[in-house]
Amino acid sequence: MPKYKILLADDHEMIREGFKMILKRNKMYEVVGEALNGLEAIELYKSSRPDVVIMDISMPVLNGMEAAKAIIATDSNANIIILSMYDDEDYISQCTEYGIKGYVVKNESSNELESAIQAVIEGQTYFSSRVREVIVKKYTSAKSSKSKKEINFKLTARETEIVRLIAEGLTSQAIAEKLFISPRTVETHRANLMKKADVNNSIELVKKMEKLKLI
Repeated sequence: MPKYKILLADDHEMIREGFKMILKRNKMYEVVGEALNGLEAIELYKSSRPDVVIMDISMPVLNGMEAAKAIIATDSNANIIILSMYDDEDYISQCTEYGIKGYVVKNESSNELESAIQAVIEGQTYFSSRVREVIVKKYTSAKSSKSKKEINFKLTARETEIVRLIAEGLTSQAIAEKLFISPRTVETHRANLMKKADVNNSIELVKKMEKLKLI
């Protein structure tokens, strides 16, 4: 049975010992190194090439997030699980931005850590239950805000005219002639409408206006 090499990075000896006790329950895992700070973690990663790094987010000299970023910069396949006392939204966002594979809150059950190790070994990402709650809450809040923004979306009479003519396929020049305004004014309205609707082009603009039943 193959053994998976684990590198522990945490400046608290008691916590490292606790992790080692958890890992010893599974004969597939072997702790190949213990780092007391982020810089040590980087050096030990280079020398031991572990299958998984369990990295505390708060360490002296260099914190876990920055150490993880440095390791991933040299090895994009690195399997790093961040451990934190906090289910902080910013830290979670940084994890996904840096390519960190897992995030577990320390005071959750040991099963979460074991599940995270197994997941990253299998090439998956893993966020513990409390972290998933934060992600879902953020997504739900963003979706709700977007819905409210759409509900409150309004067009002026002139904007409605221009959008309807855009939907008919008229060019800015043709719209300008029809409404007795300059093409530049039409282009300004078009740009403002796309910004207001949060879209990138006229096709998306028309679809959005139709969806909101504004034309």
